[in-house]
Amino acid sequence: MKAKNKIFFLLTGLILLVSCKGEELYFQYQKVEKGDWYRDSVLTFTLDTLNANQIGEYNISLELTTSMLYPFSDIQLKIDHNLNDTIISSDTMRYRVADEHGKWLGKGVGSLRQLSIPYKSDIWLDSTRSYDLRVFHLIKADPLKGVEKVGVRVFKEGY
Repeated sequence: MKAKNKIFFLLTGLILLVSCKGEELYFQYQKVEKGDWYRDSVLTFTLDTLNANQIGEYNISLELTTSMLYPFSDIQLKIDHNLNDTIISSDTMRYRVADEHGKWLGKGVGSLRQLSIPYKSDIWLDSTRSYDLRVFHLIKADPLKGVEKVGVRVFKEGY
Protein backbone atom coordinates (compact mmCIF):
# COMPACT_ATOMS: atom_id res chain seq x y z
CA MET A 1 0.00 0.00 0.00
CA LYS A 2 2.84 2.42 0.81
CA ALA A 3 4.41 1.83 -2.59
CA LYS A 4 1.14 2.76 -4.35
CA ASN A 5 0.94 6.00 -2.35
CA LYS A 6 4.52 6.90 -3.23
CA ILE A 7 3.89 6.25 -6.92
CA PHE A 8 0.66 8.27 -6.80
CA PHE A 9 2.38 11.27 -5.19
CA LEU A 10 5.36 11.01 -7.53
CA LEU A 11 3.13 10.97 -10.62
CA THR A 12 0.97 13.81 -9.27
CA GLY A 13 4.07 15.92 -8.58
CA LEU A 14 5.45 15.20 -12.04
CA ILE A 15 2.17 16.18 -13.71
CA LEU A 16 2.03 19.43 -11.74
CA LEU A 17 5.63 20.23 -12.61
CA VAL A 18 5.09 19.65 -16.32
CA SER A 19 1.75 21.49 -16.44
CA CYS A 20 3.21 24.64 -14.79
CA LYS A 21 5.96 24.98 -17.33
CA GLY A 22 5.63 28.03 -19.56
CA GLU A 23 7.16 28.77 -22.91
CA GLU A 24 10.48 30.40 -23.68
CA LEU A 25 10.26 32.27 -26.96
CA TYR A 26 13.70 33.85 -27.22
CA PHE A 27 16.93 33.68 -25.24
CA GLN A 28 20.15 35.12 -26.58
CA TYR A 29 23.37 36.43 -25.08
CA GLN A 30 25.97 38.75 -26.54
CA LYS A 31 29.50 38.48 -25.25
CA VAL A 32 31.22 41.69 -24.20
CA GLU A 33 34.74 41.68 -25.64
CA LYS A 34 37.32 41.08 -22.86
CA GLY A 35 34.72 42.06 -20.24
CA ASP A 36 35.11 45.75 -21.15
CA TRP A 37 31.77 47.31 -22.10
CA TYR A 38 32.31 50.71 -23.71
CA ARG A 39 29.63 53.40 -23.44
CA ASP A 40 29.28 53.61 -27.21
CA SER A 41 28.92 49.82 -27.57
CA VAL A 42 25.31 48.95 -28.33
CA LEU A 43 24.13 45.39 -27.81
CA THR A 44 21.29 44.73 -30.25
CA PHE A 45 18.80 41.89 -29.93
CA THR A 46 16.27 41.17 -32.69
CA LEU A 47 13.24 38.99 -32.25
CA ASP A 48 12.11 38.10 -35.75
CA THR A 49 8.54 37.63 -36.85
CA LEU A 50 6.66 35.11 -34.72
CA ASN A 51 4.67 32.12 -35.90
CA ALA A 52 0.90 32.45 -35.59
CA ASN A 53 0.83 29.98 -32.69
CA GLN A 54 3.32 32.13 -30.72
CA ILE A 55 1.19 35.29 -30.56
CA GLY A 56 0.44 36.35 -27.00
CA GLU A 57 1.64 38.04 -23.83
CA TYR A 58 5.24 37.56 -22.76
CA ASN A 59 7.62 38.70 -20.06
CA ILE A 60 11.07 40.04 -20.83
CA SER A 61 14.16 39.93 -18.66
CA LEU A 62 17.69 41.15 -19.15
CA GLU A 63 20.33 38.58 -18.28
CA LEU A 64 23.59 39.98 -16.94
CA THR A 65 26.78 38.00 -16.38
CA THR A 66 29.50 39.81 -14.44
CA SER A 67 32.88 38.84 -13.08
CA MET A 68 34.42 39.85 -9.78
CA LEU A 69 36.09 42.72 -11.66
CA TYR A 70 32.75 44.55 -11.79
CA PRO A 71 33.42 47.54 -9.49
CA PHE A 72 29.88 48.73 -8.61
CA SER A 73 26.96 47.49 -6.54
CA ASP A 74 24.43 48.46 -9.21
CA ILE A 75 24.12 48.90 -12.94
CA GLN A 76 22.35 51.59 -14.94
CA LEU A 77 21.03 50.63 -18.35
CA LYS A 78 19.26 52.30 -21.24
CA ILE A 79 17.07 50.13 -23.43
CA ASP A 80 15.73 51.37 -26.76
CA HIS A 81 12.90 49.19 -28.06
CA ASN A 82 9.92 48.97 -30.37
CA LEU A 83 7.85 46.62 -28.21
CA ASN A 84 4.76 48.82 -28.02
CA ASP A 85 4.77 50.26 -31.52
CA THR A 86 6.99 50.69 -34.56
CA ILE A 87 8.25 53.92 -32.96
CA ILE A 88 11.39 53.48 -30.84
CA SER A 89 10.88 54.08 -27.10
CA SER A 90 13.58 54.34 -24.45
CA ASP A 91 13.66 53.10 -20.88
CA THR A 92 16.34 53.64 -18.28
CA MET A 93 16.75 51.37 -15.31
CA ARG A 94 18.98 50.99 -12.31
CA TYR A 95 19.36 47.56 -10.77
CA ARG A 96 21.34 46.24 -7.81
CA VAL A 97 23.95 43.58 -8.53
CA ALA A 98 25.24 43.38 -4.93
CA ASP A 99 23.64 43.88 -1.53
CA GLU A 100 24.69 46.49 1.05
CA HIS A 101 27.36 44.12 2.40
CA GLY A 102 28.95 43.60 -1.02
CA LYS A 103 27.55 40.09 -1.55
CA TRP A 104 26.83 39.51 -5.24
CA LEU A 105 23.21 38.80 -6.14
CA GLY A 106 22.22 36.17 -8.66
CA LYS A 107 23.61 32.73 -9.29
CA GLY A 108 27.05 31.52 -10.12
CA VAL A 109 30.16 29.71 -9.10
CA GLY A 110 33.65 31.06 -8.79
CA SER A 111 34.21 34.52 -10.21
CA LEU A 112 31.15 34.72 -12.51
CA ARG A 113 27.63 35.72 -11.48
CA GLN A 114 24.51 35.57 -13.62
CA LEU A 115 21.64 37.88 -12.68
CA SER A 116 18.17 37.90 -14.22
CA ILE A 117 16.73 41.43 -14.24
CA PRO A 118 12.96 41.72 -14.77
CA TYR A 119 12.33 44.26 -17.51
CA LYS A 120 8.79 44.09 -18.95
CA SER A 121 5.78 41.95 -18.17
CA ASP A 122 2.64 41.09 -20.10
CA ILE A 123 3.92 42.57 -23.37
CA TRP A 124 1.75 41.61 -26.34
CA LEU A 125 3.80 40.23 -29.23
CA ASP A 126 2.25 39.39 -32.57
CA SER A 127 3.32 37.91 -35.88
CA THR A 128 3.16 41.03 -38.04
CA ARG A 129 6.61 42.50 -37.32
CA SER A 130 9.98 41.99 -35.69
CA TYR A 131 11.08 43.52 -32.39
CA ASP A 132 14.40 45.14 -31.54
CA LEU A 133 16.01 45.88 -28.20
CA ARG A 134 19.21 47.90 -27.98
CA VAL A 135 21.00 47.89 -24.63
CA PHE A 136 23.55 50.50 -23.49
CA HIS A 137 25.13 51.06 -20.10
CA LEU A 138 24.94 54.47 -18.44
CA ILE A 139 27.77 54.09 -15.91
CA LYS A 140 30.39 56.86 -16.11
CA ALA A 141 33.26 54.35 -16.22
CA ASP A 142 34.42 53.80 -19.79
CA PRO A 143 35.00 50.99 -20.31
CA LEU A 144 32.78 49.36 -17.71
CA LYS A 145 34.90 46.44 -16.51
CA GLY A 146 33.61 43.05 -15.47
CA VAL A 147 30.55 42.71 -17.70
CA GLU A 148 31.07 39.44 -19.52
CA LYS A 149 27.71 38.89 -21.26
CA VAL A 150 24.35 40.58 -21.62
CA GLY A 151 21.27 38.71 -22.75
CA VAL A 152 17.57 39.06 -23.41
CA ARG A 153 15.03 36.41 -22.50
CA VAL A 154 11.40 36.47 -23.68
CA PHE A 155 9.14 33.96 -21.96
CA LYS A 156 5.64 33.19 -20.77
CA GLU A 157 4.91 33.13 -17.04
CA GLY A 158 5.99 30.01 -15.22
CA TYR A 159 9.13 29.36 -17.22
